[in-house]
Amino acid sequence: MYIPLLYHSNYGYGGSDFRTLFETLKQYQIPACGIVDDTFFGLNEFLTYAREYGIKPIIGARILIQNQNTNPGSTWSRDFSPVDKKKLYLLVKNKAGYTNLCKILTWYGLKKLDFNFIKEHSSGLILLTNSLNLCNELSSAFTDIYFLLFSDSCFIPDKRIPLISANEIFYVNPGERIIYKLLSIIKKFKNEDGKKKISYLLKPDRFIKIYGTEPEVVKNLFRIAEQCTYIPEAESWIFPRTNKGLMEIIKARCHNLRNEEKRRLEFEYRVIKEMGFEPYFVLIYELKEFAKEMGIGMNVRGSAASSFILYLLGLSVVNPMKYRLPFERFLNQKRSEPPDIDVDVEYNQREYLLGEIYKKFGNDYVARISMVNRFQTRARFRDTARACGISPAEIKKIKEHLGEKLITEILKISEKIDNYPRYFSCHPSGIVITPEPVYRYVPLYFSPQGAITHFDKDGIGIMGLVKLDILGVRGFPELYLKKEGIDFDNQNVYRFISEAKTLGCFQIESPMVRQILKKIKPKHLMDIANAIAIIRPGPARGGMKERFLRRLNKEEKIDYPHSDLKDILKETFGIPVYQEQILNMAHRFAGFNLDDADLLRRAMTKERESNLMDGIRERFFSQARGLGYDEKEIERVWERISSFSSFGFNKAHSITYATLAYLSAYQKLYNPIEFFCRLLNNQGGYYPFYAYINEARRWGIKILEPDINKSEAGFTIENGCLRTGLGMIRNLSYTTIEKIINLRSFKTPEDFFILVQPDIEEGLSLIKSGAFNTFKEPWTKLYFKFKKSLYTKKSNFAGQVDFIKETIDTEYFSDFDASEKLRAQFSVLRFIPAQHILEFLYPERQKRISDINAPGRDFQLTCLVIAKRTILTRNRRLMSFYTMDDETGILESIVFKDLKNFEGEIPIMRIKGYLRDDFFYASVI
Repeated sequence: MYIPLLYHSNYGYGGSDFRTLFETLKQYQIPACGIVDDTFFGLNEFLTYAREYGIKPIIGARILIQNQNTNPGSTWSRDFSPVDKKKLYLLVKNKAGYTNLCKILTWYGLKKLDFNFIKEHSSGLILLTNSLNLCNELSSAFTDIYFLLFSDSCFIPDKRIPLISANEIFYVNPGERIIYKLLSIIKKFKNEDGKKKISYLLKPDRFIKIYGTEPEVVKNLFRIAEQCTYIPEAESWIFPRTNKGLMEIIKARCHNLRNEEKRRLEFEYRVIKEMGFEPYFVLIYELKEFAKEMGIGMNVRGSAASSFILYLLGLSVVNPMKYRLPFERFLNQKRSEPPDIDVDVEYNQREYLLGEIYKKFGNDYVARISMVNRFQTRARFRDTARACGISPAEIKKIKEHLGEKLITEILKISEKIDNYPRYFSCHPSGIVITPEPVYRYVPLYFSPQGAITHFDKDGIGIMGLVKLDILGVRGFPELYLKKEGIDFDNQNVYRFISEAKTLGCFQIESPMVRQILKKIKPKHLMDIANAIAIIRPGPARGGMKERFLRRLNKEEKIDYPHSDLKDILKETFGIPVYQEQILNMAHRFAGFNLDDADLLRRAMTKERESNLMDGIRERFFSQARGLGYDEKEIERVWERISSFSSFGFNKAHSITYATLAYLSAYQKLYNPIEFFCRLLNNQGGYYPFYAYINEARRWGIKILEPDINKSEAGFTIENGCLRTGLGMIRNLSYTTIEKIINLRSFKTPEDFFILVQPDIEEGLSLIKSGAFNTFKEPWTKLYFKFKKSLYTKKSNFAGQVDFIKETIDTEYFSDFDASEKLRAQFSVLRFIPAQHILEFLYPERQKRISDINAPGRDFQLTCLVIAKRTILTRNRRLMSFYTMDDETGILESIVFKDLKNFEGEIPIMRIKGYLRDDFFYASVI
């Protein structure tokens, strides 16, 4: 028997997955195994499988040192292939060793690692190396140091240095060598599987046969395994230090609570405190206040809106007591994981806010969370084909260039790396904030986005770290910070929403939602919430949308599984649309407490095939019988719960978004120019950017072209119009935009060219955009001046401004015609500020969208496509939904074929069709 200490996983330089490793370890009856990747990206999965298979995990890492960098003062990094290298392996004995290894790997990634740093952080670590020089250099710092005898070693050092035998394991079975070689080509790392090397997991008898001549070297493997006892496990949840307690903050904010509100507050606070999450809620509150000081709104989404405390803290627009949202859906003592608090902020403010959070807490105390990107079908096929020497051009035209046999062979090979880690990136929203430097808990690597943890969102919990999601949301309503003064019962707003004039409004602008809004005709927030919920994939897939609308329109009888559940299901016409309704039904009908009711919901959602369902069903029936219900009644309620629970949507999330949608619609109705200014600066939403420019014009808002003396980076309001920002101009760098804003005003184009010194692409784009039109000079003259400025800049000619003026003022220049200017403007802005693109290209059109108002009558139109969605019908026919516009309105159309003729630079379609009776969709012939 022996202990393999040097396993490289497929998260690093290895070619096998953990399932294969641990199944083989179990088969060989090997009791422990060490991992030595040069990162911790795969550590959480390694530990998970070790627990599952009952095999002791040994945590370690490999450091590669180039031969020329073994002198004191030299630093090392991962950025070279393992050629001409000395190998240093560090294994974790205890918690101190784990912390030190996290620091060492962080410094290794920073290219700052040297001997002194390793010596200072040697506590709790065992050192293994194949270099006698390294043994001598580091022996004073390490109490446990071993010399490694690889299978191809022929040198045995001084007997005073303990020996161990090992082989680096890059794949588990010899048959996986092809996977290892494939990954080495795809990931571009050096293949370390030499001819004389044994790079796979040896059977115990084979290992003893090769290394058994020195019994002590095998015994040392077991000594090391006995010493390495540390397995990361959260003792408690870790949060940054806070100055105030949660209840202290609430009492300072809230007065005159009703008795039922006090009871809800006390209940939630007790659960939060007992589960150890009080500092987390304080942290979220402090971040909200911090953001508010900078004029940035922050609101929780998802099940967090079920918390009355978060509502009292001003983090949620939803009062959960008003909408019967159970706190247990968000947090209860039957759940082992921390609460999932996701916060939304304005899209274009997110990065700024994160930068300020780094400043507030310190760069060492904040990190973004990593994300593992895996090989999926397309990527693995493409990468495998490239590894086989097939060019990207051939891969693109694979059916014409490759035979079926070769395609089959590539697919067969690529399947072996299915779901393997491909590369690591930054999670789109997750961060951690810690009381000590983050690298004490988890190693970090560094990217242009900042420090990123080696653990992903599932791994950070093993150290007690809690993920905080800050999401940048396009269309986040400006009125959020002023919501206290908004009337949420304004029927003008609901009529406006019912007319589906909600393009650009948060969460209620897509064609499907607008169609539903026309049918539902909302009169209060719950109606908007229902519209948002029933189009989601779960409810839509479960057939709830159709049933809901039939019952809404009185085409289907509204029934309830039992009269005792009517008040729970009344708001959704007897159909359990929301997950919270499932909890309340189980609580009301079968006496489940809400903690257990949430377990039922999760079991039905995620574990429908497991034996757990049988036990829950039996308990549900038993407790319902105990409450006096008969068998048929229980069966009917259970059937309704079980058939809809896996399709249900989160009511707290839906109500939250309905509230934000209302605020967005309120602003569009009563303050459209500010609405569109903010919308355009957030880069729009569901539709392409130009669709919102067109919509602003339809609302009577004039769009002004860019101006070097007036435009800011984004859109600004100017005398009741919207001035196009410099940031909209293609090829214009942010550095140049800053220079323009800081150096203006410019009296002449010459002043601008000499002071700002734009490069050739920037200067031409500025001219094409119309940014110099304020000077009323021909564009040809501007081009000449700009080219002259480039020439004099290169020659460093003294008195260059006067030279340009003298040369140009005496010359005559003809200008571009209006059509040429508009085409040039479109090329750099992707829209024409003065008019809709159709007005420019097709001014002689006979009909506009606003002319189409009689159902059943044929029409012909030329429209701009702003959205397209294609589905396959039950009859296997292609059905496409197009959203189109012109200067007068928006048209939704259904086409029973795939139209590709519009797929040009400007997506324009000429269509013939008729308007359907529902006045919403035009069927195109």
